[in-house]
Amino acid sequence: MAHASSVAPEARAQPAERRAGHFQAPRLPALVVLARSWKLLACATSVATLGCAFLAMFVMPKWYRAEAVLRPVSEVMPNRLAAMEQPLNVSSLVEQILPTSRAEELMSTVESFQFSLAMVKNHHLERGLLGTKHWRPWNQHPDPSWEIFRTLQKRFSCDYSISTGNLTLYYQDRDRMLAQSILGFYIDDLRAKLREEQVRTTTATAKSLRDEAGSTPDTLLQQQLFQLIADQLQQQKLAMVDANFAFKVIDAPKASDKPYSPSVLMVSGLGFVITLFISCLIILTREPWTYGEGERELALASGRETRGDPAR
Repeated sequence: MAHASSVAPEARAQPAERRAGHFQAPRLPALVVLARSWKLLACATSVATLGCAFLAMFVMPKWYRAEAVLRPVSEVMPNRLAAMEQPLNVSSLVEQILPTSRAEELMSTVESFQFSLAMVKNHHLERGLLGTKHWRPWNQHPDPSWEIFRTLQKRFSCDYSISTGNLTLYYQDRDRMLAQSILGFYIDDLRAKLREEQVRTTTATAKSLRDEAGSTPDTLLQQQLFQLIADQLQQQKLAMVDANFAFKVIDAPKASDKPYSPSVLMVSGLGFVITLFISCLIILTREPWTYGEGERELALASGRETRGDPAR
């Protein structure tokens, strides 16, 4: 009886504290709150996923990517397969490094500012690359060449594989056939530029060797210089008549009939994750007001109380 009398004042004080507003009901666990709202979460994420899939399939603009595969040709090692059959030595290592340097040179050339603008000017692509956004006041630029170059940087890319020795070029556009054509322009202009540089270099070298041969009195040295001149002229003729003197086109430019972007799966998954996160955040934020009677909810969950029989 003494124990019951000691507990009774505390028990009688609890309703008074509740009426006075000093009692703080305990919050439910986050998983319990989210489990009670599973229907809302399922409905919200389903609608968002289907909506994002619809946007990706029918509303968002489709981009197609053209692809071409090139094999850089080394002047020292024209046949890579023959070199791989030789035993590994310093010579073979140098020959394996040369194609990588050649590929890096080709990549630097095809991505350069001068080459990009020259290609656009040669094939009259300015209007298509500038589009209709250049007339807007916040998009105007005193030099449209940089706008064109930035557009090409977003659409064009290249990658070199050391394992295969191939250089892969990519170009994206909303028009599938236009993407394939522009990538072909890249390859043709790159070949023409390399041919022009080769002809110019061999011509200057042959002229310098010819002047040196005419001024030296040594007959043996003259014969060696004449042989070098013949080699330079041979390289010049080879660059003029051989289309594969700098690189070989393994796979011509082609664009798949399926859009490269947007990806329906990626857009739908992103919409699902974002909607799920926002919905959970809203539910957990509203939980103290929605589930204010924490003790009663916990009692119902544990079975100590029924809906029709309140706890005493």
